[in-house]
Amino acid sequence: MTDKYFEDKFYEDFVATCYQVDRRKILRPAAFLDLAQHMAVYGADKLSFGDEQLGPYGCTWVLARQHVRFERPVMHKEACRVLTWHKGMQGIYFIRDYQILGADGQPAVNSTSSWVVMNIAERRLVRGDFLSEFVSTEPQSKDFAIEELAGKVAVPRGTEPSLIGTHKVLYSDVDYNQHANNVKYTVWAMDALPEDLVNEKMVKELTINFNREARPGETVELWHELDPDGAHIIEGRVADYQVFVEKLLFE
Repeated sequence: MTDKYFEDKFYEDFVATCYQVDRRKILRPAAFLDLAQHMAVYGADKLSFGDEQLGPYGCTWVLARQHVRFERPVMHKEACRVLTWHKGMQGIYFIRDYQILGADGQPAVNSTSSWVVMNIAERRLVRGDFLSEFVSTEPQSKDFAIEELAGKVAVPRGTEPSLIGTHKVLYSDVDYNQHANNVKYTVWAMDALPEDLVNEKMVKELTINFNREARPGETVELWHELDPDGAHIIEGRVADYQVFVEKLLFE
């Protein structure tokens, strides 16, 4: 397959399909996250630091944080272009940005993500200079989809969280890293929120932190709090540890 470049970024063209949109025919937030995940794998492979290169070291990529801004709805059957580019390394994180250009050629979705490398057998983060031997610390492009890095989601102080659902990690949740795929957390969060909210309001922004993996058979409790700015905070917990925390701001 010929590499597809658009202004020093990798891209793929797609049409928003029936299974990617909600009842209003708008691209679901999780559908964008699926596309971003696919493009992250594609982009890493094309730059020769994908799973094939990390595999001999017993390592794999793990998403740590992601921030998404939905600038406008992407509609069913809309012809779009999804782009990704490696942003180099900042601190312990490797940064990757994404963008969806709509049929009008303008950004419909902007996103940035922060990644770490995990030792698969030991289930721990890998640090060290040896990573720079096969993962570039220089940006593929100096452009920003979102200038600020994906931030830490803070649980509001002085509020009482409410349990709004549980989810047992089953076959359809688990990916080849033997844990719940990161996109599933947003699916669970959206499913647990009130139907009139998710069916009538568009998600304008989401930020999610992945703090610990959820393994097959575990039951994740979903706790809800409202942020002072009106955003919905969803915590996924197993026993006494936080698996993920996500901030969803609706229109």
